[in-house]
Amino acid sequence: MSKISFLEIIKEEFNVQLNPSELKSFIDKKNKKKFFVKWLTENQFMISLNFSFGTNYAFDIDYKSKSAICASVTMCELTENKTHIKIETKNKYGLLVILILPIIMMIFQFVFDLEIPLFSYFIPLIFFVFISSIFKSEEKRLIRYFKEYLSH
Repeated sequence: MSKISFLEIIKEEFNVQLNPSELKSFIDKKNKKKFFVKWLTENQFMISLNFSFGTNYAFDIDYKSKSAICASVTMCELTENKTHIKIETKNKYGLLVILILPIIMMIFQFVFDLEIPLFSYFIPLIFFVFISSIFKSEEKRLIRYFKEYLSH
C-alpha cells in the first residue's frame, strides 16, 4: 500500500549549540515569536502556529496549541554545549473522513431515491486534496519559523 505524500508526518532532526537549559530559556523568552510553545515535560514541548487561517475555527483546538498546525519537539543533550532536536508533526489521518462523504451521498441516493449529479461525488475529493496540501504547507512554515527563531 503506497502512502499519500501530503498525509505523511514531517520529521526533522538537527543540532544546536546550546545545552537544554539554555535552549529552554531561549525558547521561553518573551519576545514576539511566530509560533506558540507549550511545554509538556522538561525535554518535550509542542509548537504551533499562532494563527493558521481556517484551522483555528474549523478544527477542534486543544489546550496544547493555538492552531491545528502543530508539531512535537523533543530535545536531548549531546554534549555540554550541544543539544539534539527532533521535530515531528502530528498525523492528519482524521482528514480521511472527508472521503467518506461520497459513500454517504451514494447511500442517500439509493435510500431516498435522490438524483445527485455525478460531479458532486468529486467535490469531497477535491476538497480533501486542497485542505491536505494547505496543512502540509502550513506545517513546513511552522518548522521554518522554529528553525529561524533558533538561528538568531
